[in-house]
Amino acid sequence: MAEYYGKVQKRMAYSREKLSSYLDPNCDKSDYHGIVQDLVNKVLSNETINLAEQEFVCSIIKNLRKENSFDLAYNIDDCKPCKDYNFRRRYMLYANDLNGHKSVVDFYGEVPNDKKNTDVKYLNKECLDWESYIKDKTNGGRLINYVAQETSAQIKIAKKNCEKLLIGSHYRDYLKKSLTLHGKYVYLLVKEFYQELGSDNQIIECNNEKILIDSFTYVHIMFRHYAEGIMSKNQLNKSYHFDENIGFKKIPNFLFDLLNCYKSLVISKQFNNQNIDFLINDKPYAIYLKPVIKNFKGKTQTKYLRVQTFFPIEEARELERIKTYITIKSDCGFDFLVKTSHSS
Repeated sequence: MAEYYGKVQKRMAYSREKLSSYLDPNCDKSDYHGIVQDLVNKVLSNETINLAEQEFVCSIIKNLRKENSFDLAYNIDDCKPCKDYNFRRRYMLYANDLNGHKSVVDFYGEVPNDKKNTDVKYLNKECLDWESYIKDKTNGGRLINYVAQETSAQIKIAKKNCEKLLIGSHYRDYLKKSLTLHGKYVYLLVKEFYQELGSDNQIIECNNEKILIDSFTYVHIMFRHYAEGIMSKNQLNKSYHFDENIGFKKIPNFLFDLLNCYKSLVISKQFNNQNIDFLINDKPYAIYLKPVIKNFKGKTQTKYLRVQTFFPIEEARELERIKTYITIKSDCGFDFLVKTSHSS
């Protein structure tokens, strides 16, 4: 049996930031082998590890070889602590072709047909299991509820669009599967972020208003504006993010930094409690906010302005709205678009 050699360290939760740092060739790797050994031992002992740890160590276990052999030491699909890693790996490979009709290429080359058939069956089962899991969870204020609500809403939109365009049941069923699996992927993505954050929300105070960024914000943006290959088949006239400087794994942090920058400027005194417009690489973007009442961990109910969505401004109506706005530059990394007294 293969073994990954290294000094075993006392168990702790390793952060995504720490594990991702090893991708930098200049980082200090003195503790790398000990961390890998620790996590490998946890997986092989069927102990639960967090999502960032799964992404890190399961990719290593998947490629371990038997001693003095090129044969794989482990079947990663049999490693229960890697179940979410296995789903995300397959989903990302087939996201734009869930039925496996087209050529699929992974790290080892083109995926053979028998392997594609196995993967497609796996994704079909994951879809049915996830659909069953979320069907009674559309009411509530937790991450799983937000994902269930958004998935249900998007499936209803898909059904209406298919009926309007006289699209047959096969493609309608495919869209439903695509949206359901995308929902599970978003759930794991958002869950991983908040595991790393150590909290389920971020709050910024601006002009005596509490601005809330939470899992609803993240889920909504990932469904509506960050999945062009999937969502553009379902939603007409939607804008999608494409700027590489906006990492989809850290959207809440991006918004948090943006809002902290905004509140430090004099222009924040003009905040209308509805939207903030800004530039990224000279392209206009907007965030929109909405009043909500939240009760966190037994505390009294509090009114917040929740960030509802964030997207590039492309629609003619929105472009018309900001056409006379002026640009206000800051020293904290963002340029904002502001209405003046001469703006219509």
